[in-house]
Amino acid sequence: MYQQNESLEKDNELADFADRIMSGSANDSASTSDEDLLSLEKTLLRLNSAIPPKKLEDAQVKQMLVRLKTRTRREEDAAVSKPSFWKRLFDFQANPQVGLLFAVAAMVIIAVIALPTLQVPGSSVSGTATSSGRSLFPILGGLGVLFVMYWLSRRK
Repeated sequence: MYQQNESLEKDNELADFADRIMSGSANDSASTSDEDLLSLEKTLLRLNSAIPPKKLEDAQVKQMLVRLKTRTRREEDAAVSKPSFWKRLFDFQANPQVGLLFAVAAMVIIAVIALPTLQVPGSSVSGTATSSGRSLFPILGGLGVLFVMYWLSRRK
């Protein structure tokens, strides 16, 4: 109960101080008994000094509103006009080279996976001198067919 009375007393004292600030009679913090109350009073004084003392003219208000609307419109246009990195990366119509890059990467991955199965049984792989030179021909032919298909279907 004592804490409620004390907090109500602090609230009332702070409200009185705020009223004095609004009327223009208080220019310095009044209480020094409580640190919290003192910091709140200093905050009220800073807020009072930040707020313009007189009302703005209608022309100033309209000018501020026009500037705000212009800035809002400019920021919206900037946000709409620039798509994200991922949308630009996967837009195959605007950037067909990325599609070709993915196709070649897929063929290389398939070639790396399929290469051990294409070896002649019983032969060893030692450097580039293998007898299975013809086993890479289907992979290279597939890459060539994909490249020709891309070249014919690209945007001109």
